[in-house]
Amino acid sequence: MMMGLAKQHQKNVGFKDTLTLLAGHHLFRDLNPEVVGRIAALVTIRRLKLGEVLFLKGDEGDALYMVLSGGIRIRTTGPGGRAVILNIIEPGDIFGEVALLDGMPRTADAIAIVRTELIVIARRDFTPLLEQEPSLTLHLLKLICERLRRTSEQVEDSTLLPVPGRLAKRLLAMADLGGETVSGGVSVRLQRSQNELAQMLGISRVCTNQHLQRWRRNGWINLTRGHVVICDREALQGLVERSLDS
Repeated sequence: MMMGLAKQHQKNVGFKDTLTLLAGHHLFRDLNPEVVGRIAALVTIRRLKLGEVLFLKGDEGDALYMVLSGGIRIRTTGPGGRAVILNIIEPGDIFGEVALLDGMPRTADAIAIVRTELIVIARRDFTPLLEQEPSLTLHLLKLICERLRRTSEQVEDSTLLPVPGRLAKRLLAMADLGGETVSGGVSVRLQRSQNELAQMLGISRVCTNQHLQRWRRNGWINLTRGHVVICDREALQGLVERSLDS
């Protein structure tokens, strides 16, 4: 079980800071402030070391998490034992919300890619609140449906979009979600390596690097250590649209 896999360190989190974080997140921001306050009162914090396991596939789905700092790799094992990276969870991202509702076993592994700090909301504490606040249940169901739609779109992209369009679309999405405006464009932080980015898109690292280097030469992007700076968003968006039309 999860507790046996990684030593848990928990303490009370500053209530005001937690309330601000939750109230500003899309998962909770449309809720009544009183309800958000009741959720914030349930929060604890957990810290993981580099490479430490948060949970493994098949473990009990007993909590929701928000990354405060660091990052979490979500992976599963494919045929022949090959690891497949499904996602990299970065600061500000929430994951595990399905387990918060159904309590079913985890469907993938979650491992810290650097030293990581997490907000934790345990299902055993959250379930009574769901029973008392039906509006919260409906709110979470709506958000889970939105995530399902995004997942369906990603499956469609992997089937229909050629590699350049898939890669360009992912970079643009990353810029929209967590990009930072810098001189010359929007910087996307690659806490993930090019190899991990390639695995999530179902392509090779060599192929990923070839397209990134071509776009760099075109002046569409700039590559720095740990970052991709999008210099010409219109060019990448045009590539995506042409890929959809082809």
